[in-house]
Amino acid sequence: MTVVKTGIAHLKLTNFRSYSFLDLNIGHDFQPILLSGHNGAGKTNVLEAISFLTAGKGLRTAKLSDIARHVGENIYPLWSVSAEVESPLGTSQIGTGMIAGSERRQIRIDGKTTTKQSDLAHIFRCLWLTPAQDRLFCGDPSARRRFLDRIVQTFDPNHANRLADYNAALKEWNTLVRTGNHDNAWLDALEQQLVENGIAISASRLDVVERISKYLNITNNPTFPAAEIQLTGTLEKALLSQSAVMVEDAFMGNLKAARKICAEGGNLVGPHTADFIVIHKQQNRSADLCSTGEQKALLLSIILAEMQAQIAEQGHCPLLLLDEVSAHLDERRQATLFEVLHAQPTQVWMTSTNSKIFADFTGLFQQFDVQESIVTTLVA
Repeated sequence: MTVVKTGIAHLKLTNFRSYSFLDLNIGHDFQPILLSGHNGAGKTNVLEAISFLTAGKGLRTAKLSDIARHVGENIYPLWSVSAEVESPLGTSQIGTGMIAGSERRQIRIDGKTTTKQSDLAHIFRCLWLTPAQDRLFCGDPSARRRFLDRIVQTFDPNHANRLADYNAALKEWNTLVRTGNHDNAWLDALEQQLVENGIAISASRLDVVERISKYLNITNNPTFPAAEIQLTGTLEKALLSQSAVMVEDAFMGNLKAARKICAEGGNLVGPHTADFIVIHKQQNRSADLCSTGEQKALLLSIILAEMQAQIAEQGHCPLLLLDEVSAHLDERRQATLFEVLHAQPTQVWMTSTNSKIFADFTGLFQQFDVQESIVTTLVA
């Protein structure tokens, strides 16, 4: 299978966070990119901007209005991000930005306008790790679901639409049930949406967990821990032993019964309550009981396995955004990681407050210095 590289050749930002304007010409060799600079210089803002070139709420899950550039009391609400990208579909010009007066964003692909984020996901896909995820396994299950769903989207771009439709229907269903302001036909229609999208979401998650597990089990890199990954939840457990039709019928029955339960303050069980569980196999220990460094290494193991699976099955893998990726990793793991990333058939964007740790890899990375939201190319 021919392996196709993914990357950004040219990036532009306008009124995005701390940037009034950024015009960054990267080129087409797609070496790993290092953005170095002090805290608050604007490094992560560049990664966040890139994360908006695919479906979702970006790596900070911020409100769109909060992304606009602020200077004193002045706000520049109409921010935008655009790029020339290379993907399995060839070269594309993609962009996105805030729609005036709303919390929605407009998308342009090769000169055509759309509001469907899944259109972006079909062209450009990326994964990310941020410092906030270093203790992902100790926090709320919703963060772990978002991490897994981001991976699922790189295999199945339509997953983003199903999630959006499910969450919208769930919000409306909860409101109607708890206020009592509804008729049964209205609830019936919402429950049909919840069943169709909910089963598809759970099935896609289970499928991707199985596919990634295959590559976690055959890893030949002893530097990073072997991870066992599982998906827990009522629908997920049922899908492992029953047909999809049987699970759909049972879920529909649960929804009907839950009308009264939720009206009295109870909660509905579904894909929005599932959890993504990770075990450190060598230590036979749940990830939440591991050190911060081991948790970071487990996350990287999962992402590297995801990339292996995509390359083997589809001949390409998503772009990677790694914010302060070296934090909590010892020198041995840092060195191995940099070598592995350089060998990947995709562009990798990294940030660091300490460029000295990359000194032994000069020439393997395209380096940029970031100071007060001014990005300068560093020549090796």
